[in-house]
Amino acid sequence: MALYEYRALSAAGQQRKGMHEADSERQVRQWLREQSLSPVAIKELDGRKKESKSSAGWFAPKISTADLALFTREVFTLLEAGTPLNQALKALSQQANAKLVARFIGGLHSKVSEGYPLARAMQVSHFRLPQDYIAIIQAGEESGHLSEVLSRLADSIEQRDQLNKKMKTALIYPALMVTVALGIVFFLMVYVVPKVVSVFDNMHQALPPLTQGLLSLSGFVQNYWGAMLVALFGMFVLFKLLLKRPALRFKFHRLLMRLPGVGRFVVYGATARWARTFGVLLASGVAVRDALHISSEVMTLDPMKRGVEQMVEKVRRGNSVHASMEEAGFFPPLLLNLVKTGEGQGRLHNMLLKGAKHYEMGVENAAATLVSLLEPLLIIVMGGVVLTIVLAIMMPIFEMNQMIG
Repeated sequence: MALYEYRALSAAGQQRKGMHEADSERQVRQWLREQSLSPVAIKELDGRKKESKSSAGWFAPKISTADLALFTREVFTLLEAGTPLNQALKALSQQANAKLVARFIGGLHSKVSEGYPLARAMQVSHFRLPQDYIAIIQAGEESGHLSEVLSRLADSIEQRDQLNKKMKTALIYPALMVTVALGIVFFLMVYVVPKVVSVFDNMHQALPPLTQGLLSLSGFVQNYWGAMLVALFGMFVLFKLLLKRPALRFKFHRLLMRLPGVGRFVVYGATARWARTFGVLLASGVAVRDALHISSEVMTLDPMKRGVEQMVEKVRRGNSVHASMEEAGFFPPLLLNLVKTGEGQGRLHNMLLKGAKHYEMGVENAAATLVSLLEPLLIIVMGGVVLTIVLAIMMPIFEMNQMIG
């Protein structure tokens, strides 16, 4: 598609200016006539193909999922009430609480006022937005059902936001337990152990091996704790750098998918997000191949992302979505059955959304299971560490009592 600038006259003789995306000048003229406008002049601004992604760079500000969901819901509400899109954006930019969101909506209002479609305005904005979000908006504009698409899109984003919050919440408690446990062990090794064990310095007998090992470890932590922190930070940075290499990241993600407990958690999360995105794209009128390509962008696991990208080519060759998913080898059986039923009945998007809802609940259950397994494991490990420290301190005292006795 190319971007065209037009001048036209309304039925009342008023001149209208704006911009519209189309494959040809003829399509622009036809669109203007459908809007009850008489074309006066049409000029192609650029012959380049429309970009599929936002023009914003890596360092561009990003709108949070919660803010994006609220914005989408508010735009839908105003459009449903009969408010023109231009006025709706103006009102939302004025009442936005966050300055970043106000700048984002204000920029959209400026572009839409110049005649840009909403999807195009988002593409040329200086904010990073999900590719599937812009594609769904564009599909709604092209089909003439923008308000209905916005409603469906708002539901999808809200579900995604809730799922992300639940996944983070599930990991807060284990992370907190690990942090507290490490803090307690560090305190014992640096402050408690040296003072308690110092009473045995005047003893003219060898300390038990466990006590000697604990003292050596305590001394090492006291002398090199700064270096240990630097080493841990360096390992974290190195890990992040290694994950930027596609081959290593692919292997790491594949390992995550195979880990007991964790694998089910991450696979269900990625499946739920992909199924919801794919379903909303299809329901918005996006072609199956395009929807598959766009939905692959929301895959956070490289093996699953590569599998969806390969599905695009298989569907292009005439394979069904169900057969392509089955060949990918990682989609859960229930989703495969739902997709097969949906294709047979012509309700693929409905079945995908049902599958997304099921696996979102599955993620919640998997998160609860993971936490229930981690809690006793962390308690056992922490108890074992503390017991080892206590034994190392008490063993010389026991030996002293035996000598006195």
